[in-house]
Amino acid sequence: MQISLLSYLEPLLNVHHADNQQPDNLCGPYWISLLLKAYGDLNVSAIEVAIAASTILPSQGNPTDWLPPRATSLQGTDYDRIPTHTDLNICGTSIKGLVHATNTLSQEKFCLIPLQTTDWKTGLSAVLTLCHSHPTWQAIPLLNCHTSYFWGTNLSPFTLISYLQGQPVSPPAPDWSVGHFNVLIGDIHKDANRLYAILDTYPQFGWQGWHLQPAAAVSQSLQRPQQTSQGGLALFVKAELYSEIKQLITQQGLEISAWDNGSPTVDISESSTQ
Repeated sequence: MQISLLSYLEPLLNVHHADNQQPDNLCGPYWISLLLKAYGDLNVSAIEVAIAASTILPSQGNPTDWLPPRATSLQGTDYDRIPTHTDLNICGTSIKGLVHATNTLSQEKFCLIPLQTTDWKTGLSAVLTLCHSHPTWQAIPLLNCHTSYFWGTNLSPFTLISYLQGQPVSPPAPDWSVGHFNVLIGDIHKDANRLYAILDTYPQFGWQGWHLQPAAAVSQSLQRPQQTSQGGLALFVKAELYSEIKQLITQQGLEISAWDNGSPTVDISESSTQ
């Protein structure tokens, strides 16, 4: 059995622990805020990221409509500055918006590289391998998953060990069913069986936001079969590394392109790093 976490996680884990939980409906902006704090020493709030990304929030409804089980509503200072809409289905943050916000708020010192592929099982492995083999990049894979494909996050040690040993298991039902942003921080594998280590925006999931998911479940959560929206992976990196990473990424069969996650696509010009 081999356990591999990204070697440069400590700055991110420190700010993740301090912030504890995302503001309502701001998972994508929350992550960009944490990443800019952790690796750019930039004090940017999730609210500021959301505004720069042209996020749209629901103007009505009960927080139970969008919160996961056991979570409490959290909004924060200046939350009311974010535009709203009556239709919950078109609210959220597009990946193009996050690309724009990352470049703008970091003054183009950092960027998001949005990736797509028709084979996420291979693609996820390739991206994680590149991150492990190039630790000086300090690249962080940001996943835009649909959580309906996940296993329940509070897995028992028996289930985890049985899965890694190739024994049949009965996976617990997912905790939530929504498009969501998570961070991929490593994996555990034994022979052909692999569990990805996921860092979440809600401490109610797993162990203070850490949980493990089978490779097939994570791949499906990005591919989103039978869903009208799309998922994908975006690498958070220093903008000066874009050309180097682009060359290696495309050699792995991944396409650098934004996806449609169901949130409104804002008319924002691509930055010079794209």
